[in-house]
Amino acid sequence: MNFDKNKLDLSLYLVASRQKRSDESFLNQVKNAILGGVSVVQLREKELNSREFFELGMKLKRLCDEFYVPLLINDRLDIALAIECAGVHLGQDDLSLSVARKLLGEQKIIGLSVKTLVQLENASGADYIGCGAVFPSLSKESELIGVKGVKELALNTNLRVVAIGGIDENNVLELSSSKIAGIAVIRALMQSANAYETALKLKASIMQIKEAR
Repeated sequence: MNFDKNKLDLSLYLVASRQKRSDESFLNQVKNAILGGVSVVQLREKELNSREFFELGMKLKRLCDEFYVPLLINDRLDIALAIECAGVHLGQDDLSLSVARKLLGEQKIIGLSVKTLVQLENASGADYIGCGAVFPSLSKESELIGVKGVKELALNTNLRVVAIGGIDENNVLELSSSKIAGIAVIRALMQSANAYETALKLKASIMQIKEAR
């Protein structure tokens, strides 16, 4: 399934990992988050082997296609190609943007993690950038750039910026003065007792941020 990149809604971006859940429980959590307003899903799996990653990716793609939500794969270009999903999200140590674009084609979505202005100089060709960590995170160890860092990066690029890192209902509005296209969350939704309600609240907050600009 192809998506119009110019109309890509990055407002509430879910980074999903199965961890110790069953496939059924994992997919149900993601489904409830989508029903609450998640607009993009990224599958991030560091512990699964390639076959397991592929099989889980296929199941998640069917779910995302049902709700017409883009599915991106973290790091693994081979998995993204194999399941024919919407695109990939790359880190600084992954394949270069130019190689990824050559393999995926112009219609696919490519995101890039960026922490510094120097890294931003090499982001040409990305469809959006993920910037963080904004706040300390229990989900992923990452160097903090804070709200100030996100603001600086957003002011120095024409690319759409997604803030990531420790964002939840309690701190999301601290990003109110930043020029972001959306927020990416992991723990706030994947560990929520009610992913639907949490997604609704996060979506309302990001819309409040956008309306205040």
